[in-house]
Amino acid sequence: MNICPACGRELKDSNISSLSDHFYSLALSSDPAHVMWLNRNISKKKMSEEGLKSEFLKFYDFTEGGLANWIRKRFVEKFFGEKPNPFVKEMQRPSKYTIMGYVTEHYHFLRQWVKSCAYIIARTDFADIQKYEFDNIAEEYFGIGNQTPHIELLLQMGESVGLRREVVLGSKPLKKTESALKYWDEVCSKKHWLDAMVSMHSLELIADKNVKSYGARYSYFMPEILDGGVTKETAHFLKAGYDADQYHSGEALAMVERYAKTLGMEMEVQSYFLRSADYFYGYLESRQERGKMYEKEL
Repeated sequence: MNICPACGRELKDSNISSLSDHFYSLALSSDPAHVMWLNRNISKKKMSEEGLKSEFLKFYDFTEGGLANWIRKRFVEKFFGEKPNPFVKEMQRPSKYTIMGYVTEHYHFLRQWVKSCAYIIARTDFADIQKYEFDNIAEEYFGIGNQTPHIELLLQMGESVGLRREVVLGSKPLKKTESALKYWDEVCSKKHWLDAMVSMHSLELIADKNVKSYGARYSYFMPEILDGGVTKETAHFLKAGYDADQYHSGEALAMVERYAKTLGMEMEVQSYFLRSADYFYGYLESRQERGKMYEKEL
C-alpha cells in the first residue's frame, strides 16, 4: 500500500493518480506540510490537477537507471546538492563540538538501528535478507571477529574530543532525533519488511564515498581530514563508516530493487524512502543542534 511521502497517510490505490489527487486536494487548502513538500520536490508553481499528475509521473519515473539509482539520485539532491544539509556542510571540516553532537545523537540512532534490523529479520522469511541484517547488527553493535563494533568506535571518537561516554550514555535524544526514531520504530515493527529495509538502508548513502559520481557537490566530509585534520579516533570511526556504508548501501539497494520488482512494491518503496529521508534530514540537524549546545555549555 502506497503512502503519502509528506504526511505518511496510507492511500487506497498504489498509483500516481491517487497520490497526485491527494496532494492537489491538500495543496488547494494550503496545508503547510504538503505545500512545502511540493515546493521542495516538485515545483513552487501553482499547477492544474493534470499538470501536477504529469510532474509526479516524471518525479517517480525510474526507468532510466533503475530503482536503486533513482534512490541515490534523490538522496544526493536532498543532502549533497547546492544547499546541503547544514550538518553535512559543517562536517567538511568539523570542530570538536560538531563531533560531540554527532556522537551523542548518533548513539541514539544506533540503538534504534539494531532494533530496526532485528524487526526486518523477524518479519521476512528470505534467508539472504536475514543474513544481511544479522551481519549489520553484528558489525554495528557487537563487532565481527576481532573488529571493534561501530558503537564503541563512536564513543571513543567522542572521548578523543573531550566528551565523556557517561554523558552520552546518560543523554536523551533531541526532539528531531526522537521523532525520527519513533517513526523508524513504527515502520520497522509494523509495516512491510521491504518498506522498513529501504527506510533504513537508504540512509547509509550519507557516507557513500561515491556520491559525487551521482552529482553531489559535497561528500560526507573532506577526505583529507582523515590525514591529520581530526583526532585519530575520529579518523578511525569515519573511515570505518566510509568503507562499510558504501558496501552496505549498495548491497541493500540492490536487494530492495530486486524484491520491490518481484513483489510489485516499487512505488510504495519510493514513497517510504522519501518519507524516511525527511526524518533523516531532521535527525542530522539534531546533530548540529547538539553540537551548538555543547559549545555553549563547555
